[in-house]
Amino acid sequence: MTGKTILHFMEPERIPRSKLIAYGFGIFGWSLSLNIISTLLSYIYLPPIDDTTQLRNLVPQTTVLGVFNIIALVMAGGRLLDAVIDPLIANWSDRLKHGLGRRIPFMRVSPVFIAIFCSLMFLPPLLNQSVENIKWLAMVQVGYYFFFGLYVIPYNALLAELGHYPNGKMELSTAQSAGFMLGMVFASTVPAFVGAIEFLHWPELKLYQFAIIVYNVVGAICMLIPAFAISEKKYCKPGTASEPVFRSLKTALAVKNFRVFAFADASFFMGAALISAGLMYYVTALLRLPKESGAAFMALSVIVTLFMYPVVNRLEKKYSKKKMIIMAFIALSTVFFGIYNAGRWPIHAVIQCALLMILFGTFDSFLGILPNTVVADISDAETRRTGENQEGMFFGMRAFFQKLGQTLGVMLFMMLTLYGKDVNDDLGLRLSGIAGGVLCLVAAAVYTQYKE
Repeated sequence: MTGKTILHFMEPERIPRSKLIAYGFGIFGWSLSLNIISTLLSYIYLPPIDDTTQLRNLVPQTTVLGVFNIIALVMAGGRLLDAVIDPLIANWSDRLKHGLGRRIPFMRVSPVFIAIFCSLMFLPPLLNQSVENIKWLAMVQVGYYFFFGLYVIPYNALLAELGHYPNGKMELSTAQSAGFMLGMVFASTVPAFVGAIEFLHWPELKLYQFAIIVYNVVGAICMLIPAFAISEKKYCKPGTASEPVFRSLKTALAVKNFRVFAFADASFFMGAALISAGLMYYVTALLRLPKESGAAFMALSVIVTLFMYPVVNRLEKKYSKKKMIIMAFIALSTVFFGIYNAGRWPIHAVIQCALLMILFGTFDSFLGILPNTVVADISDAETRRTGENQEGMFFGMRAFFQKLGQTLGVMLFMMLTLYGKDVNDDLGLRLSGIAGGVLCLVAAAVYTQYKE
């Protein structure tokens, strides 16, 4: 009886609904920060030139080898550095011995620095086209991506540790995906916020900078909520890891299922990065709609996605995750292909954009929930096999491949803008839709090799 009682008290508690919501706030915060960069950085530094904006190029459109835009290379360098240090952060977190646990200490330190460095990325030293602005961006983004990884890797690792009860991983992954999507739509409201504060009569660039700082303060507060609301000792399945970083890396990459998943994931995120970087361009240059309307269309996509979450949760109990993920990749490829003719269909531009966003939200809901549960399943299987709790490393390596894909996607988008990014000179923007569709099909083909 005594032994059973002791065992009972050693078992972690199921995370309550309030803490589940707190967990979702964390990803809302970092999604807000990340999507501000994804959707606005290239738009601010290399805006589409027309009569509706005061923004002008802040960096020269210099090319390397006649193909790669210099700002794309700078941004890619920052993401690649981030991807390289992610496994190190994952190993630090897996091996940390602290009174607050293995994840929470990192999550309490980093949000303020994430907000500071994200804001600094939009505060170039010169307000005209200059190489100095490229140097500034190259330096500042190193700090941003370091602290971003310091929060996100431990945060994602918590999913496997908190989701120790039946359907726990699906609940946590749903909270994650909902928070990420809401952060994405909130980030897309920056232009609308800028329009609302035009009464200040500041230059347009200054209005954007002020808005981005405000949004980053909100994001930092949201990231701190789970860091102080969730107790690892109370809700997490205890675990330890002792392997040094390179051995831990080797262990993760030795799992064939994980390699297949990671390569498919990277291909999809490369395509998604193309579309994310192009959103403001599609709205203004292809569909010729006001830049503020981007937030409304993003909100529509998120509403559809949130509506689909209960459907995905029910389907997951009946059907193969593998088949649903492959179906989502293929369906999203058709959405991306649709961008090529955006603005040309014989229907109003608003309806065109609405249809694309509805279709995107419907099928992105599957990829918002299911992949995280797949990584957690792989991690759990390896923990049972080896006795080493390396959740951080598996999620860290997933982040590595995600960021590699995102980096290549941004580079490809910026390269395509050389072939046209403005009204009546938009071939590069249209080709980005074709590229995104092809990458989704590649992801589907690779994922057929996953052994469920």
